[in-house]
Amino acid sequence: MKITFCGAARTVTGSCHLVEVDSLRILLDCGFFQGARDQDASNRAAFPFDAKSIDFVLLSHAHLDHAGLLPRLVREGFSGRILCTRPTAEIARLMLADSAHIQVEDAAYKTRKARRRGEPAVSPLYNMDDVLRATELFRPVSGYGVATELKGKTACVFHDAGHILGSACVEIRTANGNLLFSGDLGNSHRPIVRDPSPPPRADAVLVESTYGDRRHRTIRESVAELEEAIRTVVPRGGNLLIPSFALERTQEVLYEMFQFYQAKRLPPCTIYVDSPLATSTTHVFARFLDYFDDEGRRVFAGQPNPFEFPALDYVETTDESKRLNTQPGGHVIIAGSGMCNGGRIVHHLRHNLWNDKSGVVFVGFQAVGTLGRALVDGARSVRIFGEEVAVRAQIWTVGGFSSHADQPALVDWIRRASPKHLFLVHGEPATLQAFQDVIARELRIESQIAAWKETVTI
Repeated sequence: MKITFCGAARTVTGSCHLVEVDSLRILLDCGFFQGARDQDASNRAAFPFDAKSIDFVLLSHAHLDHAGLLPRLVREGFSGRILCTRPTAEIARLMLADSAHIQVEDAAYKTRKARRRGEPAVSPLYNMDDVLRATELFRPVSGYGVATELKGKTACVFHDAGHILGSACVEIRTANGNLLFSGDLGNSHRPIVRDPSPPPRADAVLVESTYGDRRHRTIRESVAELEEAIRTVVPRGGNLLIPSFALERTQEVLYEMFQFYQAKRLPPCTIYVDSPLATSTTHVFARFLDYFDDEGRRVFAGQPNPFEFPALDYVETTDESKRLNTQPGGHVIIAGSGMCNGGRIVHHLRHNLWNDKSGVVFVGFQAVGTLGRALVDGARSVRIFGEEVAVRAQIWTVGGFSSHADQPALVDWIRRASPKHLFLVHGEPATLQAFQDVIARELRIESQIAAWKETVTI
């Protein structure tokens, strides 16, 4: 078996790994590079493989840093099958369609600027036709724990990763051993999704390392901090902004807001979900209650529920979104993107960051180079749409909402998998080194930090 690390190697995004086994060429994910200044160049760079030669893509979940380059893969000749869970297939269709829309709009904007300089037009990375062709190749597997034959004695099995709805750790079984790819591992005891399944023992393991250097605060502490932010900002007439990923994080925040509402701990306000993609994704969640944990199924069996209650309002149009910044404050605005590197949240930040009555709650990972990371790191002012904006709003970072496992959970997962060969992916360099040291100290296992375009044979 040969493994080539084609992304998420010494960086957190761009998940993509080529596995060559039994005459098969299999991709584990094919995702966007996100956050860095040169992300567009990275996403346009030549694949380290021939797209036409790939037989299967085994897609761990629908986040764009794992699925975002699938349409480009198809545009360049891939015609095999994309295996994933049913929720992943449904949600990825929405995520990729939204991504294509952004790609086309961004290319049109850059083309107008280029033509004024006498330069050639800029092509989108892909368009809606590419997305439709890619999603036609989706083949949902029967469920978690069920082997799907790839060829001969080679099969794949998807195990519940507990990261987002439908997320999976992907196992490749061969006649001579097995490889286990963690995808993104989730935390235990989180709302809606089930806890991660115990991993099978594996000969080789590729494990994500996003939070390999730290321990999360508990979800209980984080919920308390979220409530504190709401009860601090809303009564004083400021808006509380929550930059949130459309997939999973928005739904989890709504779940907790609903608990506040039911317990009469929510001050008078409207909770605005200002993201058409988040709204569409929320509707998909409601169709897959069989993937929820026991508590989630019980809560969603009644009315009202976390996705439909009186204090909640879904914002659809751009004009409706703009009106939020002209009305009196005292509300909660949940908007994308989660790292503040685009989307409607950027407009809300421009109108609220300078106001010391307002606040911002970060509930997700902020990659280096993003506006969100600058705010988390304490920037006193930031540049938005060419304008310098003072940061006077109160900033909260609520780490327990992370959908990624922390260091203790990752170490325990590796212990259970008991690999002979261990490769660390999906992490920033300092985090990877710290994680490698912990693994050596606590598990006595030798690990290798994967390098981009490196090929290993096992």
